[in-house]
Amino acid sequence: MKRDLLKALQAWRSHPLRKPLILRGARQVGKSWLVDTFAQQFDAHVTINFEKSPEVSQFFAGSIDIPRLLERLSLYAGKPIQPGKTLLFLDEIQACEAALISLRYFKEECPALHVIAAGSLLDFAIDKLGMAVGRVQFLYLYPLSFSEFLTAQQRDDLRQFIQQQSPDPVLHSQLLDYLKTYFWLGGMPAVVDSWLRFKEAEFCHALQDEILLAYRDDFQKYAHKHQLDNVEKMFMAIPQQLGRKFKFSEVDNDSRAEPLKKALTLLHKASIVHFVYHSSGQALPLGASKDLKKFKAFYFDIGLAQRMLGLNLTQWVTQPLEVRHIGAMAEQFVAQEYIAYTSIKAPPELYYWHREGKNTNAEVDFLFTKEGRIIPTEVKAGNRGGLKSLTMFLATHPQSTCGLKISEALFDNKTPVRNIPLYAIEAWLTAKC
Repeated sequence: MKRDLLKALQAWRSHPLRKPLILRGARQVGKSWLVDTFAQQFDAHVTINFEKSPEVSQFFAGSIDIPRLLERLSLYAGKPIQPGKTLLFLDEIQACEAALISLRYFKEECPALHVIAAGSLLDFAIDKLGMAVGRVQFLYLYPLSFSEFLTAQQRDDLRQFIQQQSPDPVLHSQLLDYLKTYFWLGGMPAVVDSWLRFKEAEFCHALQDEILLAYRDDFQKYAHKHQLDNVEKMFMAIPQQLGRKFKFSEVDNDSRAEPLKKALTLLHKASIVHFVYHSSGQALPLGASKDLKKFKAFYFDIGLAQRMLGLNLTQWVTQPLEVRHIGAMAEQFVAQEYIAYTSIKAPPELYYWHREGKNTNAEVDFLFTKEGRIIPTEVKAGNRGGLKSLTMFLATHPQSTCGLKISEALFDNKTPVRNIPLYAIEAWLTAKC
């Protein structure tokens, strides 16, 4: 399965100011597979998995001498580690804190060596130990985007067609069919691979269940015993509140909010949940006016979210793909797509706008930024439904001169609000305004 992040890894390989790279992302999104694939481009590669080979941690004990360390790793692996020719992959590095700390010294003592680190729940270790600014680089990997899903289906022709932003009804209908499959399947690599090989929904659902169980098992690795119950509650609550301002009272009306907030923060560190914060939207950066008390929470994979909500696949395949049927899942998809195409080098930052009042209640689903502009964005069903909130935002935010509607309708370049189909977020982001 080809992943877009491979291009970023290739750019990192040849960059003259390259630093050791840490690949971050949720469990089972394909980090190890991606590095193993990338490693084939080198003359040689050495992989050290600290969970499978915990004894290697001894090499990193005490003071770090990079030449001596590489000599010992070479002897252990049975092959030479040659700067410029070998890729050194330190997998499951969270199991060896000393190895994580050592990354900062590779840049100083052996800058020609290509070093990549990855691991499960790595963000917890990074938060605990801290990383020297300027001595390492980060890349973030997410579940397959819809465009990557098309590539996996060997439909790069459709992916290229979307870039043309042409309102072709026939191909539009075909793309909606692919999109409908993606909505229940999601982008977890193992699930997509199973679908490509067998086309059996039951196999995919079984894999989704296994992944969800693995995430629950992880709770014990980063949550204290007294937090486990709240983490489980929050884990189940996220899909229930997609697209709405998150309310802790709807999770458990009998529990205090503070423990639930801490549990949600843990899930965020584990890359399970993404936050979309309220912003006034008056100026960039949007984060300067964000309200930490007002936020929406989205799951990291739409397929897993659908599975947790008990999707009835029989009914799903017999009805048209319309936002009015899929509800908040359309917003989940839009959030997931925007993150996949904009946040590979830094954690995602998403915002929305909401005006709450006695006589007026307006909400714009997302505030996107493009070419230095704030683009208010709503997710709507076809050409149905008004754009009252979006119109209000444009009237009260003079720096925003145009808006965006994302729906299952065809491309439409009308002003001041343009429409793009749900499947065209990558094309819109990469095209000039």
